[in-house]
Amino acid sequence: MAIQGINPVNDIAAASVRAAGKTEESVSFKNLLMDALYNVNALEQESAKLTEDFIAGRTDSIHSVLIAAEKATISLQFITEVRNKVLEAYQEIMRMQI
Repeated sequence: MAIQGINPVNDIAAASVRAAGKTEESVSFKNLLMDALYNVNALEQESAKLTEDFIAGRTDSIHSVLIAAEKATISLQFITEVRNKVLEAYQEIMRMQI
């Protein structure tokens, strides 16, 4: 089993740029958030599948089940914090007087 490190946030943005084959100027914030949401969803689905396989007895590796569950939890916490920061920024802009 290969051990993978945790990718910094900068690597996520760079990876989405490389995957799309576009220059960095053409990547929008919306696309970056959508990619992050798709990644979170994929991790959640992988965790659910591994958990289901473990419960059904198709795998004996509780270690991989727990790692997948923790990855999904951490990614969900990260995207939730991003959402909270975006909402805080929006609310701060709305409080500004012109």
